[in-house]
Amino acid sequence: MLIFTFTGWCNDDSVIYLALQNGNQDTGSPAPLVGRKDTYLSTLEEIHGDLKENRDVSPIILSFDFYKTNGSFASGFGLEVHSYNKSYSFENDSSSVRLSAVGLLYGLNFYYRGDFWFPFIGFGTGNYSVKVQEELNLEGSKTFGTVFGQVDKPFFYKLGVRIPLNGIGIVLTQQYTSADIMVATENKPLSLGGTASFFGLYYTF
Repeated sequence: MLIFTFTGWCNDDSVIYLALQNGNQDTGSPAPLVGRKDTYLSTLEEIHGDLKENRDVSPIILSFDFYKTNGSFASGFGLEVHSYNKSYSFENDSSSVRLSAVGLLYGLNFYYRGDFWFPFIGFGTGNYSVKVQEELNLEGSKTFGTVFGQVDKPFFYKLGVRIPLNGIGIVLTQQYTSADIMVATENKPLSLGGTASFFGLYYTF
């Protein structure tokens, strides 16, 4: 899981980060304080058997961060685009569910420029869109369905640290997202967010 970050300086008191990120996100682990357990997939498990796959996804994230600095402290605006796909199958029959999710998140970020490490925090909201494709086998007959949905008010918060190493550095990020959508076929919520961990490298110029 790598994060490659490119940094450009606008002037003496501002900085821009453009980042391409990848990591692990557990959609079955609710974000602490703001998330809740979903029930869409567990409802299907009662009929079609346990899931063969776990709830982990690997989103690709393109992010933009603009900071205004004031000494060792900086605050600014962040924009992130998340995208992932996931397929689920079941133990008892040939049923399957396929997800395609895209999230646009934005919010406020803050960081401290220390001597050896730059800790940061951020939070915000945005929009999540998802396509859910169902192929369900019940008593010898198959049903097909496609559901498009949107989460208008997700909430996320994150914290992490950048460790500079002569222009190239290490970045560690923990992100928590609450983004539940109601899947109309079962009328049950499905989590598109969850708990995520990212690790990678960044480059400063």
